[in-house]
Amino acid sequence: MGIDPAAIRDREMKHLTMLGRVIVSGILVASLTACFGKPPPEPRYLRVELDSTDCPGSTSQQHRTPIGFKPLKALENLDRTRVMTARDRVLSAELQYDWEGAPQDVVGQILRRGVECQSSSVTPVDYQPRVEHDGVLTGELTAFNIEDVEGGRFAVSMHLELWSKNMGKRLAIGDFNAYYPVENYQGATIARAATNALGRVLPKVVDWLDQSMPKLQQAMERQQQQ
Repeated sequence: MGIDPAAIRDREMKHLTMLGRVIVSGILVASLTACFGKPPPEPRYLRVELDSTDCPGSTSQQHRTPIGFKPLKALENLDRTRVMTARDRVLSAELQYDWEGAPQDVVGQILRRGVECQSSSVTPVDYQPRVEHDGVLTGELTAFNIEDVEGGRFAVSMHLELWSKNMGKRLAIGDFNAYYPVENYQGATIARAATNALGRVLPKVVDWLDQSMPKLQQAMERQQQQ
């Protein structure tokens, strides 16, 4: 009895089909293992904390003007905990580093502590209707990120406004910027650069507030005369 060539071809085709399915299945398994087998890198939280050992303003707190501090605002690109890097005007997130909180909250807390410690004329208080205050400070954080320029640097920028009591009249506007080199993109280096850049901004804000107090005093006198 002769061998049917058609039957042989059918068996070969079945073997090839089965072999193809095995290969495809192996590729899929390998792909899924690559996608789901490795967990994503665990976030590392970076802390920004200025040294507050030197606090000359606290000794004269009873003679300082209470200013209501409103929480800082931020655009959506900064309103996140992930550390951001700017390259050619494009912000992208670093995959393994986060701040302890949203940058505007972190900077706002440090700003308030710095003013309370270093200002000779201002005492920060919560801005609430029932909390006594003589003026109001509002602001927006406009930069708190790495900049991929000049070998790498950390940038801190903010826009602040001083208002009279109960947001009656805007008295002063200030824009503040500072930078600090980033030697590499390691977590400790980034946190140190952010701390140093913020440390450079803070004295500028304190000086601006202290120099703006005569305007606030004049506004308070006008309100009392009305």
